[in-house]
Amino acid sequence: MKTLILSIIVLAGACNSQKGKTKDTNYQASTENPLMLVLSDNYGGTETEQLMVIRDNKTLKKFFARVNMTRKPGLPVPEIDFNKETVVVYCNGKTTDIYSPVLKRVEDKDDKMVFSRVTDSNQKKDVSTAVLMPFHLYKLPLTEKEIILVKEE
Repeated sequence: MKTLILSIIVLAGACNSQKGKTKDTNYQASTENPLMLVLSDNYGGTETEQLMVIRDNKTLKKFFARVNMTRKPGLPVPEIDFNKETVVVYCNGKTTDIYSPVLKRVEDKDDKMVFSRVTDSNQKKDVSTAVLMPFHLYKLPLTEKEIILVKEE
């Protein structure tokens, strides 16, 4: 009986540890940076650096179908209200770096919003032997503005 209870506790802890791996709830949207990180993972992004703007549920499900193609179980599709929010997906491209860049708004005009990739100075700059293709899924208040990623100088 003790073994059964211990097994259930270990199994429950293992399930919860995988969930915490892909979500980052510490990052919150602000007036300075309207992006709010919803989900990130080291696998499922694109081979080259890319910024995707998703404005409907069908496109979001299509993105997750590609991400989950080799996963069992797959990542759940986040619930997004596309009447109020827009989704921005940033893919780093193929890398062996373990750090995760953050998108910051650098310009906000009437017709476009410009973001730049910024590396958090608190993150360690380790290199892994594994090839990673990370992605970061953000949401921001609904906008019809063009969303652009500028390269770091």
